[in-house]
Amino acid sequence: MIWINKLNKPVTYVTVLLLAVVLLFITQMKFEFKADQKERAFAPAQNDSGSGAAKNSVLAQLPKDSDFKKVAESDTLLLNMDEKTGHFIVEDKRNGNVYRSYPNPQYWGQETISENWKKHLSSPLMVQYVDFSKTILQAKETNFAAEGGRVKDVQTIPGGFSLVYELPASGFTIPVQVKVEKDYVETKIVREGIKETNMGLVWVRLFPFLGADYSAGQDGYMLIPDGAGALIRFKENQLNVNKLYDESVYGQDNAFGGMSNNRNRIMMPVFGMKADSKAFVAVLDKGEEYAEIVASPSGVLSNYNWVTAQMNFRASYLQFTSRNSPDEWGFPAYNKEELFGSDRVVRYYLLDKTKSDYVGMAQAYRDYLMKEKGLKPLDVTDPNLPMHVDIIGGDREKGIVSDRYLNLTNTSDATQMVTSLQNKGVKNMSFTFMGWQNGGYSSFGKTLPVDSRIGGDSGMKAFIDYAHSTKSRVYLDTEYAANNTGGGGFDEKYHAMTNLAGRSITLGLLYNNSRVPMVSEKFNEATMKKDLKAFKEMGIDGLAVNRTGQRLFSDYNSGYGSPRNEARNTQERILKNIKEELGGVRGKSSNFYALPYINHIQTMIYDHSYDLFTDEAVPFAQIAAHGLITYSSEYVNNRQEDVKDFLRDIEYGAVPSFIFTRAETKEYVNAYGIRYYNTYFPSWESFAAEQYKQYNEALGDVQNQFISSHKTLANNVKETTYANGKRVVVNYNLEPYRDGGLDVPALSYILIQGGGAK
Repeated sequence: MIWINKLNKPVTYVTVLLLAVVLLFITQMKFEFKADQKERAFAPAQNDSGSGAAKNSVLAQLPKDSDFKKVAESDTLLLNMDEKTGHFIVEDKRNGNVYRSYPNPQYWGQETISENWKKHLSSPLMVQYVDFSKTILQAKETNFAAEGGRVKDVQTIPGGFSLVYELPASGFTIPVQVKVEKDYVETKIVREGIKETNMGLVWVRLFPFLGADYSAGQDGYMLIPDGAGALIRFKENQLNVNKLYDESVYGQDNAFGGMSNNRNRIMMPVFGMKADSKAFVAVLDKGEEYAEIVASPSGVLSNYNWVTAQMNFRASYLQFTSRNSPDEWGFPAYNKEELFGSDRVVRYYLLDKTKSDYVGMAQAYRDYLMKEKGLKPLDVTDPNLPMHVDIIGGDREKGIVSDRYLNLTNTSDATQMVTSLQNKGVKNMSFTFMGWQNGGYSSFGKTLPVDSRIGGDSGMKAFIDYAHSTKSRVYLDTEYAANNTGGGGFDEKYHAMTNLAGRSITLGLLYNNSRVPMVSEKFNEATMKKDLKAFKEMGIDGLAVNRTGQRLFSDYNSGYGSPRNEARNTQERILKNIKEELGGVRGKSSNFYALPYINHIQTMIYDHSYDLFTDEAVPFAQIAAHGLITYSSEYVNNRQEDVKDFLRDIEYGAVPSFIFTRAETKEYVNAYGIRYYNTYFPSWESFAAEQYKQYNEALGDVQNQFISSHKTLANNVKETTYANGKRVVVNYNLEPYRDGGLDVPALSYILIQGGGAK
């Protein structure tokens, strides 16, 4: 075979062979040169003394017990630390339990994960970063061990130690403090001391494997704040490698977008771990607005079970390609100039052996809420349980030429409801009037006066006065956090929340496919303050707020904007002002930072998300909150499963709630804002009274009592015990439950007080 080159000269086999050899040699040289450059690019930098830091070839290892020295102690805890890594060991003097800031070394030799992940496991911190010198910003992860990190400026501080972590390759400097106090160990990332070079810090996981342990036949689980609380039980030989739980505290920040899912929003900044008699609950004490809870069961990223807080310092957002491009057209970007938030603090409350379960975790969180957030036990003056009733005044639907108003319940109708329920034996009631504003339920941002078509201000005042004569309370439902009416002088161009790309943050809150702008929190605060005097003159007992205290976004509005942590502070001021001026605030699916300012939470999340992450739901939130505030779940007349949802309310200590209209459901099936299908009061008034009697008998005498115990007696048989000794045993099965002196009918419950069954 002969080839012809560009000179049209024949090329022999020998020439071809020689060319091939030369080409192979050159290619090999280039390959080796590139490979050498790649290795150097990821090789750890040298430390200050000039000695070589650990290289990629050095195997990951955990610190030795002999490297730790005592640095501090409290009445309960003893703190030891390793100056080479900054890792620490805490000993609980009550019981001898030991907690390490790194995985249980007993199983280290059995770990078969990749060397790269073993370095993650052994490191006191992991980070994610982006390289701003690159055109395409692709987030990458690294850790202390992989970079041959350095520990500098180790000092003792009251109760513990401080140090600075340096990551030479990525160029980050991250100051950290650790201390023990009473029964908790506290870790802190000091925001002001963080330094960057060419790389931009995205997130930090500090001591991410604190308490990480193998399943190894242990009675153990991780507690995650999914819904009211959920457990991921320790299992061996996990086969599913995609079960990583990673959710944002207080829900997704819509200023940055991201993929939404159907999981419950995190309303409590907590997580926990139990391994036999050892257990802790972690409370994110500062900076939780920028945190995510990450949990990994055994068999996912390693054979350790671990759960941690991920502290975000940047977030990606969609940079649109043009001003008029659709919302989904753009590319992911990060803000180089912004580093989120302030200090990031996590408290790990270590539980004594008798409290080493999810109940003990919830009780520790309750103590935290009381000591640190100022919550106090309920001051109960009425021995009867309150029943919460929401009344819908009006709404709109699409008409032929313009929107058609729907008059669903006027103030005279509401007065008749009060009379009827009281005559049927409902002894303690709290009413919330919804859809009272001009235009009705779907007119967000509107304030007084009351729509004249349902009675106007005079009709509402008469209803309030009558309700007060029966010792009932009246709240007005408001929505200041969203505005589609221009109420209060709102102009979307100037007063709406804005994302980092400069576009208004809107939500699909209605059923007419429209998007409703979210209001900047500072504008929200100013508007609310102006209206409080008029609300007070109306004589109401408080306001029901919706998305204030429930949804939390960063806001880049140039005139009224605020970062997410400041937006939370503004929401708290709004709630505090309402409480101080009017006396009461009613929340809806509220985050727990709202608890110091609200009297009641409507539709408090009560279940987990039923996905692959969790094994069972537990009433963690209810155990923490019961006796401090009241709460209800779904409306009784709009339940998914009537009997089981009723039993769960009895088990969880929830108060009954209903939503009513004078109009039949068929009259508002096309309403813009309402999708309740069983609100016709005449059909429900007798049933509501009967249900109330059952709730009151079960829970009336424990409404200000803390939950002291909650456990599973058998499959689908639960027992809740209160501080006064009352026990409620609920049987969800289709067959009776009998054990010893207990005899619980199918799909029913019994009350045990003073040693007897009722």
